[in-house]
Amino acid sequence: MRATDLDELLRCEGCNPSNYSISASAHDAWCLDLRDGEWVVFYSERGIDSPPIYASKSEREACDFFFDKVTGEKHWHIVGFFRHESDALVLESKLTAAGVDPIRNDIPVYRKANDPRFRVFVVGKDIFRYRQLFGEPKFVSA
Repeated sequence: MRATDLDELLRCEGCNPSNYSISASAHDAWCLDLRDGEWVVFYSERGIDSPPIYASKSEREACDFFFDKVTGEKHWHIVGFFRHESDALVLESKLTAAGVDPIRNDIPVYRKANDPRFRVFVVGKDIFRYRQLFGEPKFVSA
C-alpha cells in the first residue's frame, strides 16, 4: 500500500476524511507524513502535532499501521443539523426504519442562550446507506 492509495481505501471503509490527513498535518486528525526520510503517524490537535506514535522508513509499513489506526476509530458523519428538534426526530425515524442506527449529539447553546441545535450522525459505513436513501448530506445555515 502507498500513501497515494490511502485516502480512497479509507473512504471505502466509511472513514470520515475530517478525521485523518495524509502527507500533511491537519487540525484534530490522525496524520501520516513523510518527515526527514521517515513516515510518521501522529495526532494533531488544535494545530499542535503530538509526538509520533509510529515511525518507519517503509512507506508500506507506515501505511498499513495508519490504515489500521484510522479504521479502528469510530467515524461519525453528520447527516442532520437542525434548529428544531422535531426535524431531527423525523430524520432519526427515517434512518431507524431503514435499518441505520442514528446518533444524536445536540448543541444546547449554539450562538446564544436558548438557541439549541439538534444534530444527527451516522457511523462508519452507514454513511453509504444514508447516501443511498437521501443523497449527500446538505446543510442550510441554521
